[in-house]
Amino acid sequence: MMINNPPEIRTILAKNLKEQRKKLGLSQEKFAEISGLSIQTINDIEGGRKWVSDKTMTKISSALNIECYQLLQPKLTLKNKKEINSTQQLWGLMKTLKKNVDSQIVTHFTEYLKRK
Repeated sequence: MMINNPPEIRTILAKNLKEQRKKLGLSQEKFAEISGLSIQTINDIEGGRKWVSDKTMTKISSALNIECYQLLQPKLTLKNKKEINSTQQLWGLMKTLKKNVDSQIVTHFTEYLKRK
């Protein structure tokens, strides 16, 4: 039995494919030619109406010159409308946590020294 892919994954794939294709200045027709897929397939994927096989995903990512996982990474929009991907968000969280931990260590160490 095949489980349907959640619509949000299709939406992420559709958005990322369309965005990357446009960044390269490619029409759906030209992208279809480069990727070896039909125009209808590209249109259906970008419209969120079709899921892809691993072979199709590889063709798409190769034609876009990106890794497959990048097509499935959601992007988060900040209040100022700047988009960041989840990797950038995790990196930012790591920096914030490190800063907070460093601050706590200094605070505790200073308090310890004051007691001595």
